Amino acid sequence: MNAAFLRPVSLAVLLSLGTLAPQAAVAGKTQTWDNVSTGLVLGLGGVAAATTLSKSDRTGFTQGLKAAGTTFLAVEALKAVIHEKRPDGSNNRSFPSGHTALAFAAATYFDIRYGQQYQPYVPVMYGLAALTGLARVEAKKHYAQDVLAGAAIGYAVARVFTTPFANQLTLAPTHNGMSLSYTKQF
Repeated sequence: MNAAFLRPVSLAVLLSLGTLAPQAAVAGKTQTWDNVSTGLVLGLGGVAAATTLSKSDRTGFTQGLKAAGTTFLAVEALKAVIHEKRPDGSNNRSFPSGHTALAFAAATYFDIRYGQQYQPYVPVMYGLAALTGLARVEAKKHYAQDVLAGAAIGYAVARVFTTPFANQLTLAPTHNGMSLSYTKQF
């Protein structure tokens, strides 16, 4: 995937996700907000993954997987121990918000790994991560403290596992032997 192609596609995905929230606000339906929050978290993760794949960034791919996986496990462990009832009464898995945690993990990973190159997208990513948390509250799936805790978990875990993308010299096996490549950050 070409990086020049990625920029307009990523922006289109982010903008289309951002337009879902006003529709949900007008509709005022908790199910719509629930759908918006799921779309946002998947979209943010997708943009982070697409950026990584477009750069053939194996190190970043591993870091992203570690950040997302550890965030998920931390959230699930806390849900299993705390047993907070959701505002809609559907179950006792309210604290912390997994959607918000994964959204902030994706935004933070993107910021740290590629923020130097894609600076205009960074506030959009964090804004949509925050909107994910708001959508979870509006969907009656979480309380404010649940989404704040989720945001903190996702942010902190991604900071632990992610390093900035930089100029890299890579030695990789090929079908004929080895390949040496240099990737310059710009």
